Amino acid sequence: MNPSRRRLMLAAGALGAGATLPLRAQPAAPLNVGFILIGPVGDFGWSTMHDQGRRRMLEVLGDRVSATQVESVAPPDFDRVATQLVRAGSRLVFTTSFSYFAPTQRLAPQHPSVMWESATGTATGPNMSIYNARFYEGRYVQGVIAARKSRSKQIGYVASFPVPEVIHAINTVMRGAWSVDPGMRIRVVWVGAWFNPGREADAARALIDQGCDVLCQHTDSPAPLQLAEQRGIFGFGQASDMTRFAPRAHLTSSINLWGDYYAERARAVLDGTWRPTDTWGGLASGMFRLAPFTNMTPEEVAEATRIRDALASGRLHPFDGPIVRQDGTQVIAAGQRLSDDQIRAMNYFYQGIDARMPG
Repeated sequence: MNPSRRRLMLAAGALGAGATLPLRAQPAAPLNVGFILIGPVGDFGWSTMHDQGRRRMLEVLGDRVSATQVESVAPPDFDRVATQLVRAGSRLVFTTSFSYFAPTQRLAPQHPSVMWESATGTATGPNMSIYNARFYEGRYVQGVIAARKSRSKQIGYVASFPVPEVIHAINTVMRGAWSVDPGMRIRVVWVGAWFNPGREADAARALIDQGCDVLCQHTDSPAPLQLAEQRGIFGFGQASDMTRFAPRAHLTSSINLWGDYYAERARAVLDGTWRPTDTWGGLASGMFRLAPFTNMTPEEVAEATRIRDALASGRLHPFDGPIVRQDGTQVIAAGQRLSDDQIRAMNYFYQGIDARMPG
């Protein structure tokens, strides 16, 4: 018999008898992480910073993860987009707006093998976490700065929706301003959108025309700050450092930093240690920071820095009593402090705020 044929027959017999050939280990498939954004990646604010967080996660975890991101998802389209992500293989999904909280809460039990993370919210579930930063700490600093810079004693606030995170932000600006001057007042114009540069600019214009000479915003584009620049007043950015959009008007911005949190939660899914959590990190946590203080005197910078550091260390808390509603009723007395649950459920305005809940 041909020697080569004999060797082939012997090998076949050995395999038939149960022998195995060594196999190269196959690398585990990367974890696919889904992201649903309320606005466009180019809003220069909220959604821009979630996109940067996604990029940071990919940088930290490398080929252990991949990501699928859908931007500008209107709340009525949320279920369709989220379901598509699950069907495409996402095992961890970040839903990055309070507008998605209730839909995420409803959808998570329908997909128990998927881990859900809702940016802002009030409750967790067996496979659903909530996460946010204590941006109100930065709002308190804004209130202090605004009171120092304002001559009209009128702060304008361009607001998106009357949800608790926006309401307690407005209230916190009031607390910071009153710590400097109890004569300060806040006027609010509701935009009815998280990102709509035209409406945001219209709201800013209306506030300036009413006498406001410092603008805050809880919307995502630089439009209010740019209008402040045009009209010769001051303003604060939102979510990212917006200095370049209004170099003569910008005072500071809260800069959102989601990347390390995203990497940590994806790593937990990979390691099998993911559990539902309620994360609410302040200045000391690294989940956000304040941009450099600009267009301020050295004395104003020193005061803002001192207040920022006191908030980060816990020596100062924006929700210490007494707290009084617009109608004069007391919420808590001196010596008391609102709990996290009370802050996150806030549905009233403090005295000194010219605002009503839109119908």
